Amino acid sequence: MSNAADKKLQEGWEAILRRDIDSAEELFAVVTREQPEDADGWNGMGAVRFEKADLDASLVCYEKALQLAKKELGGKLPKRLAWDDHGKPALRAIHGIGLNQFRRQRYAEAIEAFETLLELNPEDNQGASFLLEDARKKKSLWKK
Repeated sequence: MSNAADKKLQEGWEAILRRDIDSAEELFAVVTREQPEDADGWNGMGAVRFEKADLDASLVCYEKALQLAKKELGGKLPKRLAWDDHGKPALRAIHGIGLNQFRRQRYAEAIEAFETLLELNPEDNQGASFLLEDARKKKSLWKK
């Protein structure tokens, strides 16, 4: 990835953290346009769409990100992934897929995604154990 695209990607995640969804969308759109094979750019677009409650588009973005992340990892997921530049794209994609399924009340699919996250990243850098517990209880975390 070019330095400019990497900077935009980082700025996009910072915008998400600030809850500046429109700025994040602009930044991630640049990354996905300039670097269409960058998994984390698609994760960012998935996060933006999720925040805008466009779950269909969000899920498509996260699924694309997962496929690109797998490609970067040699075609399949390893047994373990650390929360680093190497592992974050795949972990973010699976997390996003799980959140989408959870929000849609597709609990079995959400549980599967969160269990996969915990297998890949037992350190649980994304709080999958808490999401897994809520999904098993079928606890809604979003306003209807």
